[in-house]
Amino acid sequence: KTVTLSEEPLKSMASGFPKLPGYVPTHKVDVNPNYRKVSATKQELNRDPKFEPIPDYPLPREKYIPEPNQTKSFHPDYMSTTHDSFKPLLTAGKDITKLFVPTFVKLDKHVLRFNGFFKESVSESAFENHRVRKVVVFFYLEDGSISINEPKQMNSGIPQGAFFKRQRVLKSNGKFITINDLVIGQEVQIFGKTILLTDCDQYTREFYDNLGQSQPEGLEAPKDNFEIKTLTKYIPQTDHMMKDFLEHKLGGGRVASQKQFLENDRKVLRFYVYSGIPYILHYYLADDTLEIREVNFANSGRDPFPLLLKRQKLPRKFSLNQPGQTSEESYIRPHDIVDGEVIEIFGRKFKVNGCDEFTHEYYKSKYGIDFPVKSIEKPVAREYRTLIIPPYNGFGDEEDSLGYVYRLMPIAPKKDYFKWMDNQICLRYYAKFNTKAPEDIDRRFIITFFLYDDNLLVYEPEQRNSGISAGKFLEKGKYKNTEKGNNFFVPGDLMVGKDVKINGFSFKILDCDDVSRKWYAEFMGTTEFGTPLDIGDAGVLPKDTVTSLKSTK
Repeated sequence: KTVTLSEEPLKSMASGFPKLPGYVPTHKVDVNPNYRKVSATKQELNRDPKFEPIPDYPLPREKYIPEPNQTKSFHPDYMSTTHDSFKPLLTAGKDITKLFVPTFVKLDKHVLRFNGFFKESVSESAFENHRVRKVVVFFYLEDGSISINEPKQMNSGIPQGAFFKRQRVLKSNGKFITINDLVIGQEVQIFGKTILLTDCDQYTREFYDNLGQSQPEGLEAPKDNFEIKTLTKYIPQTDHMMKDFLEHKLGGGRVASQKQFLENDRKVLRFYVYSGIPYILHYYLADDTLEIREVNFANSGRDPFPLLLKRQKLPRKFSLNQPGQTSEESYIRPHDIVDGEVIEIFGRKFKVNGCDEFTHEYYKSKYGIDFPVKSIEKPVAREYRTLIIPPYNGFGDEEDSLGYVYRLMPIAPKKDYFKWMDNQICLRYYAKFNTKAPEDIDRRFIITFFLYDDNLLVYEPEQRNSGISAGKFLEKGKYKNTEKGNNFFVPGDLMVGKDVKINGFSFKILDCDDVSRKWYAEFMGTTEFGTPLDIGDAGVLPKDTVTSLKSTK
């Protein structure tokens, strides 16, 4: 039996399956299938249950694909190695096949947008008998489906928003609605609702112009009683001329002449007035307003309020006329303020006692009046008694105790942070007592000076058969040098070979460690420390003392 090429794959596949119903393939197998073509065709068929193809509409705004730079391509003879839609470099002018794009990919996210409305009857309402429902119709070119959305209106009483879900709509003849059925000015039936299309967006007009079916001009949707009487807000018209006239009749409004503002801006007259206590009166020439400021002194016993009278126009009388009967002459002007006279401001009398230099020149040049120049006399400051600092009682830190002298509620003294960070060094000295007492002659001490806080610590190392307990001799703290002005100890006071008196005890410094020698040589320029004095019978430090000197902090 002769076997054809189309039957050979079927025979080979069937031989590998059991000979049972449902296991034997009955269709032909393509040896070299075109997966791209078959896949695109099947997807097109799956998107339409009736297998109606979607037209490939010419879009008005196709996406521009720029030609890539050939310098970074894999092959120098081609503009691109991934798409066959670009022209090869050596085959310019020849036929080129375009990349296959399915219709549902090409028309994806391309939507036609129409505005329309339909009328809905309203029963049992004296306000309206029908309601105009405005909707937006979306036509998706990808699959020919339609969705409708209704914009929300405030207090409409109707659930608005998504009016019709996206789906294909059948006409009365059993066919689906297409782009030819959507025309401005015509009605379209969608599930019993007769929608009149009134307008569309710019992209939709360009789409129909590209097809040669231009849409007519847009129509204006009618308004119902609800939209006219509820949603339309009244916008009052402002009569600026009448407003300016009424403000001037009441004594307000803008300056009658802008020349006054431009010439007198930032020019202020200052008068010194008195009403029980001194005040300062400022008169602003730019708009003829004035203010009264309080004069505050330290420890005056009064609350420091800045203003007694805020900036405003000052009437001549305490009570004004009826609204609309007040003129500019009813307010105090600069020529009404005279030195030595009393001004009554809202029932309170203020006596004028001079002015400043600028006000003096202004009155002299404009009115020919010699207004005396004076100033407010400041009260004589009371004499403060000298603060007597009590002597230090020895409890706590002296700097901390001074906080109770200077403040009622003391605060902790501030530490020098940078000094503490930059001086993490301890200077150590070997010393003895300056005494002739036989029990104290052989006693030795290690004095430690902390550079980061200027504290001193005296430690007594252990000695055999001395009968004296070793350990801390003097607590760490800041001590004063009574022999140098009662100031705190500094590294310059602790030199080898010198005598120092710490907290009443006199010490003779015999030697220091290597770290101290290097520090003195670097920062104080001292290299001569003398020779060890009276250290012991052998002239060297005991072994236990050297160990303690290196390890003590």
